[in-house]
Amino acid sequence: MDEQFFLYGVYSIHVRPLELSGARWDAEYEIRHREKAVKSWTTVGGDGGYADEAEAVASAHQQAVDDIEHGAGIPKPRAFP
Repeated sequence: MDEQFFLYGVYSIHVRPLELSGARWDAEYEIRHREKAVKSWTTVGGDGGYADEAEAVASAHQQAVDDIEHGAGIPKPRAFP
């Protein structure tokens, strides 16, 4: 699976899976606004990783959404829903 792209309000979330040894997966995400990173690549999964690539990507996507919703140092534009 290649890098995936999700839209969330005015932000774009870029997620790419990372294959670990033993058929385990992590994923990393970056949050961008107007193609400028507002949060650089961050890895989710930890030492054990996830059993499947889709699960790792879904977890990274959800973490990015949570970061946007709860701040995490990401500025919210005035037009944010």
